[in-house]
Amino acid sequence: MDQGRDSKAIDSGAGTVWITGLSASGKSTLANALCDSLRTGGVAYPVLIDGEYMRERLGNRYGHSLADRRAVLTHIVEEALQARLAGRLVVVATISHTRPMRAFARKHLAPFMEVYLDCPSQVCAARDRKGHYARAARGEYDCFIGVTHPYERWKDERRPELVLDTHAQRPLESSRALERAVRSRFALAAGTEAVLP
Repeated sequence: MDQGRDSKAIDSGAGTVWITGLSASGKSTLANALCDSLRTGGVAYPVLIDGEYMRERLGNRYGHSLADRRAVLTHIVEEALQARLAGRLVVVATISHTRPMRAFARKHLAPFMEVYLDCPSQVCAARDRKGHYARAARGEYDCFIGVTHPYERWKDERRPELVLDTHAQRPLESSRALERAVRSRFALAAGTEAVLP
């Protein structure tokens, strides 16, 4: 896989916004709000890639083992790369809980902006309407991030470009902070700020 540093794509504001964090930390909500707001604010055709939807598009043939999670991540990176090379801004929402996973994405999807949603697992569990955290706590899942396996935060100087506390912040606050950071990072003109229902 080649990251393909296409100058036309980079100059046009193309790049990758990689939103990562625990299940139920707010990844899909913020990714969708960001894309909607960018479109309203004049950014043509941002591409949204959601990890769960990617699984569905792949025919749900992958489970949630560490090996399957890595395989799904490879598909996400490949699709994001094609969109990025076409000059599009790509917004990815995926757990990507290990440091090597995120380093792999960063290597191939420059220019890259990692956004970590910092939210305690207990809070995510309370938000989880599908009951996955409870099932994991009962031992029904061999690999569930935040219960059976930790989310690996960066250490030392290796940090995300943006950390959002989605426990303390209201969704609208997080959404506006994310859009401002994305517009600054990718040199996009200021536009209409996100408005969540």
